Order: sequence, then C-alpha cells, then structure tokens
Amino acid sequence: MQRKNAVPLLLFASSCATARPPSAEFLARAESVPPSHSLLLPSAQRAFAAWQLPPDDPWLRFSKWTLLSALGDQVTTGELPDVRLLKLVQRAEIFGQRLGASGLPPDTLWIVDLRGAAAVAFGNALSHSSPQPVSLVMTFNNWPAERELIPAEETLAALLTHRPRLPDPGVSGSRPVFLLDAWRLAYRDEEPDDEAVDNRYYLTSSDFPEPAQLEERGIRRIVYLTETLGRDPEQAVEEDDLHETFVRYSQAGLAISLLGLDELDEPQPQLVLSRRRFYVPRHRPTIVHSPSFYARSRGGFGGPRARPSFHGVIHRSGHGG
Repeated sequence: MQRKNAVPLLLFASSCATARPPSAEFLARAESVPPSHSLLLPSAQRAFAAWQLPPDDPWLRFSKWTLLSALGDQVTTGELPDVRLLKLVQRAEIFGQRLGASGLPPDTLWIVDLRGAAAVAFGNALSHSSPQPVSLVMTFNNWPAERELIPAEETLAALLTHRPRLPDPGVSGSRPVFLLDAWRLAYRDEEPDDEAVDNRYYLTSSDFPEPAQLEERGIRRIVYLTETLGRDPEQAVEEDDLHETFVRYSQAGLAISLLGLDELDEPQPQLVLSRRRFYVPRHRPTIVHSPSFYARSRGGFGGPRARPSFHGVIHRSGHGG
C-alpha cells in the first residue's frame, strides 16, 4: 500500500475532535491483508446469481454489483487473499451465526459496517442461521487495481467463498441487512503516493431507503454495527458518509442504536439491543464536505484514476499472466 506521510485533517470545528468515526481509527486495529491463495473464479453472471435477491424483494434496488462486475465472462483460476485467516472474519462469522439463531426482530434494519470480508462473513452466517429470511444488500462500490490504496480484492474473495441463503421469491418480511466495507474511507488523514490508485469511495443517502420506505415496511429501528465503539462508547458516531442519512432517519422518528461486534459475544445477543440507549446524531462536519480530503486523494471517489485494473490484481497463471 503506497502512501505519503500523514497530513492532519482540517475539520471545520474543533468541537468535533471527539467525534471520530470508525475509519479514523480503523488502521490502529486492522490486521494485515492476508496472503493470497489459488481458487476457482466463477463468471460474473454466476457470482451475481449467488447473491442476487429475488426480483420482488423490496431491498434489491439498493444492491451494488460493481465489485462482482470485475469478474470475467468465463470460469477461471486466480489468486485472491485468503480471508479465512483474518481473525475478524472468524469472529464475525461466529457472532453472525449466534445473532441469527437468536432471531432478528421484524422492525429493524441492520447496517453492518465492518472490514469488507468480515461484513460478508457476518451476513452469510446470519442468513443461514436465522429462522426468518434475510435480505443481504451489498454496497461495495469499487474495483481492484494494480496499486490500489485499499484491498478491494479482499471483499471480492469473501463474496466468492461464501454463498448466502437467499429469501424465496414471493416471501415478505425478510430482514434487511446492508453490508458495508469499513476500508472505503480508510487513510482519511493521509495522502496517497503519486502512483497509488485511490479506489476509496463513499456512500450517499440515495444508497439507503428513505425513512418513508422503511416505515412502509414496518422498520422502526436502525442498528449500526461496527467492529468496536472505541474506548468511550458515549462518543461513538457513525461513519462520515452515513451522517446525513442517520440525521434524516433520526428526524423522521426512527430509533438508532450503535453496536460493537464484541457486544454480540453472549448466548442471547438480542438482549444486548434491549439494553442499548438510542443514539441521536448531531450535525457535525464530515470529510464528505472537506475540500482538503479530496485534494489529498489520487483520483478516488469517481475520479479519472479510479479505473478498473482487475486483471493486474487477480493473477491468472501467475503474476503478470
């Protein structure tokens, strides 16, 4: 990963010094990208089929297929990170299975903001263990690249090595679970190397349901799951690109709860939610509106250098094959 020296982020108000979203602390606890291993790469069409919700699923329209679109038209072999080696992935799988088995309330939207591979593992385990149907919504919106800033191929590897249980067509009341990649805004305080491809991205309010759409489906509560709420959970906030969405949800009367992954480490994880205080987001400056953040990027966020470079990342027949 090619980066320049750290540069302080100029926020609009010093009062927000304690409001540090997950990506601001992400690298302090992130495990190294695991070594690659050889595996069978399906065609893009086959990969889509494994994750595509039924046509009548109300949450289908929010799924993003960008990352899976990086696959080719034919089945082949390639090398991708062995995400099974990540401890976070292992924990996410265990806690996802435990949460699903305890039952998901029908009035709750889950936003799972973990390292991409861990979010996939969590959602996959949830779908198989839950007695209720689960609608997993992918929000991964970047490509692998030769000198990528963040490891998109890690999330891709998880998508290809997990096969969720999809809701049956015509079934109503599936539990919506949005899967996010916490890498997407990593290195927020640093300037990438000149040769790095900045494949970070951010999500917008249009990537999530409107409050009225949630209420129409009986959704009255949002649970935002991250790896940790930090040393002071009282100061925890949502990721910067989710801030406007969360403010709108709160203003519409939807209850929001913040949750750390380790808090699910108990026999009946649903009891954790009953003890959670509701979170009320307060307007704060974010990097989404910070000119200095974009000035430090190397073409990310839809810029001219955030282009696909897939074949240089997933090596077929060895490096440079």
